[in-house]
Amino acid sequence: MLTAGAAIGVALGAIRCGGPDRSLTRRLESPARLSQDDIARILETTGRAMAGRTPLVRQGAVTRPLDEKERAQVFDVLADPRGLEDAGIQHIGDETVRGLRAPATSPQSEIEATGTVWLDVHTLLPRRYDFVYAMPGFGDVTLDLTF
Repeated sequence: MLTAGAAIGVALGAIRCGGPDRSLTRRLESPARLSQDDIARILETTGRAMAGRTPLVRQGAVTRPLDEKERAQVFDVLADPRGLEDAGIQHIGDETVRGLRAPATSPQSEIEATGTVWLDVHTLLPRRYDFVYAMPGFGDVTLDLTF
């Protein structure tokens, strides 16, 4: 059985080895808007956090792999920091997430859309993807993600 001090040491070691550094986590938790440099740093860290992991979609009690279209939508947002904007902080259940939003390709070219990836501020893993049309009622999509 670990003592409280040993447990904290193990947790800090895990954060140093695999998770984002504490300054990046604090930055994500801050309500101040992210700069383009912040976004680029976050994408680099998210890429490392996702390496070797399989993204899955949770739909109620069912968890399944992302299909090709879903995978493309999520990874298009995470591919390039240029054009991304900070979508702010939200809470999904008891997790705090920070959104990165980009213009999305709409199947109906005359209607604008955006794609937002919501990253867990502690792990930097994507937790949700929202595809939202500029006009309500056109079939917005939300994917709850897990790894």
